Amino acid sequence: MKIVLLDDVAALGRRFEVKTVANGYARNALIPKGLVALADSVTLRRIEILKKQHAQSEKQRQTQAAQSINQLAGTIINIEVKANEQGHLFEGIHAMEIATAIKQETKIDIDPNWIKLERPIKAVGDYDLTIAHGDIKGQIKFRVQTLP
Repeated sequence: MKIVLLDDVAALGRRFEVKTVANGYARNALIPKGLVALADSVTLRRIEILKKQHAQSEKQRQTQAAQSINQLAGTIINIEVKANEQGHLFEGIHAMEIATAIKQETKIDIDPNWIKLERPIKAVGDYDLTIAHGDIKGQIKFRVQTLP
């Protein structure tokens, strides 16, 4: 049975691809979950329109990401956390906390997945962080301080 994927399906394909699968698999697993549609002429025309819309929205997201990353370039973000006398944090700082701190200080919304961390930050100090979305990259300074 020829189908069009409406969403990414593991081990089958990516969104908007046309695939051939077993009838039972399509009828019993994929169609009831809304992951696929039958690949007829009407559906294929509708999918072409959706592809164009998706490409336009992706282009807008790329432009917005580039603007956000360029605005943040060279910015110093401060965060205050609890730490012991040696400067070790009681809990690590992950990308989500960094994204929240960026939003609070600069009002720029950054997806936590854009922040490249090898491991959570676990000590007081200054850190150079890379923010990247696709080919667009920028550097920010992240300063971790202890609470007064």
